Amino acid sequence: MFRLSQQSISYCQYGFIASLLPGLIACTTAMPAQPSQASTSPEKMEQVFAEYRSSQVEVLVVRQQFLWQFPDADQHLAQFAHHITVDGTVPVRLQEFVISYHNPRLLLPASSALAGNASAMMQVSRNGEFLLREVISPVFTGEQRYRLLEVAKLKVGTEAYVLTVANRSLRQPMWLAIFGMDGHAVYRIGLPHGTWQFTEHADGISMVDTSGSGRRLVIRPAQQ
Repeated sequence: MFRLSQQSISYCQYGFIASLLPGLIACTTAMPAQPSQASTSPEKMEQVFAEYRSSQVEVLVVRQQFLWQFPDADQHLAQFAHHITVDGTVPVRLQEFVISYHNPRLLLPASSALAGNASAMMQVSRNGEFLLREVISPVFTGEQRYRLLEVAKLKVGTEAYVLTVANRSLRQPMWLAIFGMDGHAVYRIGLPHGTWQFTEHADGISMVDTSGSGRRLVIRPAQQ
């Protein structure tokens, strides 16, 4: 019987497999915060980096040889068929969805004590009907005007999903969330950095960092 070492198990827990097993392996825990960030406030970092997955999602670990293209700072989803960026000035339409983004940090001086603790908020409606309001931790947002919210529409079978990502810089943590047509959360996670390449698939997405390690999210039909 093949047995994984403790080191191998640890790698699997964090979503990174160096070359332990070929192909894809399912793992069930979230990717970790960078040590410098986690040591700053362990309880807070554990909360914002926690993974949530609904019963619709299967997560597989992916290992590639390398990532050949470094992502643009605010264009992670540019290769998706339907995508937009939202700067917070006005609501933006993405086919039948309308996305609003409010980041109070953009309105406060960088030196303000409130700037470091102000959370951003995203709101989504579909065909004029309110779907969801999501608070985004300041860990994933910044006060710079060019930090935008990126949103893409996913089509899996007959269902449409809203994929959102936000991060303050490529070296800082990234927030990723997927929501269903009725506003329910399908998947949510905090990633340790922003250097990810996202790819759209017929049954979900994949995300791989510059080391070639990443995840494949397979989305199943919602239970009726």
